[in-house]
Amino acid sequence: MKKCFFLDRDGVINIDKKYVYKVSDFIIFPGVENAIKYLNNEDYLVIIVTNQSGIGRGLYTKKDFFKIQDFLKRKLRKFKAKIDDVFFCPHHPIYGKGVYKKNCSCRKPNNGMLESAIKKWNIDRKRSFMIGDKNSDLNCAKKSKVNFIFKKKGNFHNQIKQIIYISYLFAITSS
Repeated sequence: MKKCFFLDRDGVINIDKKYVYKVSDFIIFPGVENAIKYLNNEDYLVIIVTNQSGIGRGLYTKKDFFKIQDFLKRKLRKFKAKIDDVFFCPHHPIYGKGVYKKNCSCRKPNNGMLESAIKKWNIDRKRSFMIGDKNSDLNCAKKSKVNFIFKKKGNFHNQIKQIIYISYLFAITSS
């Protein structure tokens, strides 16, 4: 089984400006590229799990969403880092339009995206983490029995190194 870091996108990887869908508005936090490279080197899968109700609200398209994902992939490649997969939910139970107006199992705080990723990638829940910036991320992780940490202000790479160091110490003391 594989170990994984699930990352929320807006507020964790990039500054959350509400409905970020233009590359020009996609500002990556300091240390993200190095943090993801570090996770890759430590043999963690890196999977983004993100609510994107702006799609369902008609504010932007799936094509706009994937343009940003492609931009992020290109940026990470320069650091020899990579995201292994992306799961996103375009739905909203109240403000979604057409097929996007529904109460689904994938929209956080529900855990459908995590469960799909866990099944697809054969992920070990106990050795995996989710980092988010909202209570909906916390509740999603709890439902899937995945360790959760709130994103701290400051350099993301330092936070990731600290999490892995502590988990390594915990693994040594519990064996």
